[in-house]
Amino acid sequence: MPVRPDFVWSAAGVPRVVVDAKYKAEKPSGFPQADLYQLLAYCTVLGLPVGHLVYAKGFEDDREHVVRNAGVRIVAHTLDLEEPPARVLASVATLADETVRAAAVPGLW
Repeated sequence: MPVRPDFVWSAAGVPRVVVDAKYKAEKPSGFPQADLYQLLAYCTVLGLPVGHLVYAKGFEDDREHVVRNAGVRIVAHTLDLEEPPARVLASVATLADETVRAAAVPGLW
């Protein structure tokens, strides 16, 4: 089965950022384990040390999960979809800028 995250940004043909958007709010108990495992699989297949999950804001704030013995961090972001559209778009732009900037490789550009 092919890997199909929602977004992969590549530079010079090499994956640098993987993002999977979840069209749901996280559960009262936190971010679903299945989502974390799915993104871990994406990071493993793509050879990335960091992956990003994006949720509608619910009960949790942004959170980082470190997968022990795997060398992978999963960053869960939340977007407040009750904000006016311009603010939601600004939040998406900020998120995109931060993920790409964090993945920048010196000398690549």
